Amino acid sequence: MVLTASLSVLAGCAGSLENPDLFGDGGASLTGYICPSLGKPAKSEVILKKCVSGCHSASMQVSGLDLESPDAGARLVNVSTTACPPRRRVDVTDGGTLQELISQSNPTCTSSMPPGGGLTNGEISCIVEWTRNLAAGGQE
Repeated sequence: MVLTASLSVLAGCAGSLENPDLFGDGGASLTGYICPSLGKPAKSEVILKKCVSGCHSASMQVSGLDLESPDAGARLVNVSTTACPPRRRVDVTDGGTLQELISQSNPTCTSSMPPGGGLTNGEISCIVEWTRNLAAGGQE
């Protein structure tokens, strides 16, 4: 009988926290920035699947760009490109070369990304939203 009562207490509802602010965001930041256009985490759902795979990973940094490792914003925002200097990868004024390369079929320098296309309009919007968020000092 005592064992049964103990087990029912252990299996009970977790309840609520008296001071939830002591636990930060409750793990919400694990997903990162959520794109308004897709309603999905930008880095895990678009960047890692469309940009990191084969080109901009930590181990293969085409044009010297690693989008896989933490703090991608430090490698994007106000950083000169290697392909189109002195332009910047992400620039708050005009979006930078990244925005141009993913949204135009014939960019002013180098070639469109990803090679051969493959981004939906929603994914392009998501990447633009993500980079604007990074440029404003937001989370990755």
